[in-house]
Amino acid sequence: MTRDEARLVLLNGLPGVGKSALAAAWSARHPGTLDLDIDVVRSLISGDARETAEPARALGLAMAVEHLRGGHDVVVPQLVARTDQVPRFADAAATAGARFVHVLVEAPEDLVVRRVAADAAPHRRELDAAALAAYRAGLHEVALQRGVRRLMNDDVGAAVDRLEQLLRPAGGQARSPAGR
Repeated sequence: MTRDEARLVLLNGLPGVGKSALAAAWSARHPGTLDLDIDVVRSLISGDARETAEPARALGLAMAVEHLRGGHDVVVPQLVARTDQVPRFADAAATAGARFVHVLVEAPEDLVVRRVAADAAPHRRELDAAALAAYRAGLHEVALQRGVRRLMNDDVGAAVDRLEQLLRPAGGQARSPAGR
């Protein structure tokens, strides 16, 4: 694969929609893909969880640029509920000469509630109804941006298949993972 074919895929959505599981499943199907979970990067930075979001995102984007420059895809499962933050991901892809694909991942509400309740990540311990409402409102604004694609994640296996369709080049041919 050439660098021009490399993609930075932002899997955006509410906590609990299955972004991380989808990114892991996608990466498993596409060897060489960097599954860049910013929450994992965040956990590597010491200090108050409220203070680690920005440094983790900046570090993650730098990692993405380097991996994309090597001609490999990067998939980022990350809640981005502010319209001023999405261009940072597009800019990282452009810096590396890669394409940017923004996918809004959605899931049935009952599934989201169960997943959030089971999540013990330090930065989500204070996630309440008001915070979720604010995220929903932000994501609504983000979803209005040009080029955002939507994906229902009610089952990870089926969602990965649907993601394959969303990311298929205009000519209709899927890229071969072996061609990396």
